Amino acid sequence: MRSSPVCLARKLPKPLKFKVQVFHLDRLAQPPSTLPRIIPRDKVADGTAILSAPAPKSQHFKPPSLLETLLARQKNAPEDWPPNLRIEPVISRQTWEPVKMGIRSKLKRMLRET
Repeated sequence: MRSSPVCLARKLPKPLKFKVQVFHLDRLAQPPSTLPRIIPRDKVADGTAILSAPAPKSQHFKPPSLLETLLARQKNAPEDWPPNLRIEPVISRQTWEPVKMGIRSKLKRMLRET
């Protein structure tokens, strides 16, 4: 009995796949505007000022987190702060590293306010 073409195709080794990107050089392509241009000193007239690079267009401003806002409010007006609002301190993993494994959980429970 002859093998089906599907079975034969499964037995063939798969060709190797290379992740290669091919870039075609286009003579009409312009260099990007972000590419710095080097100008010889001879071309620059004496007494002219060379402008510094412009500021980046996107300046990411990270707003303060809720925790930071609440801590600032608590610091500014401690007498107006409600007594039932308590902020637990943030303790990182690096702080807990020197503490033994069995004691960590007990200490964490003690730090939590009920």
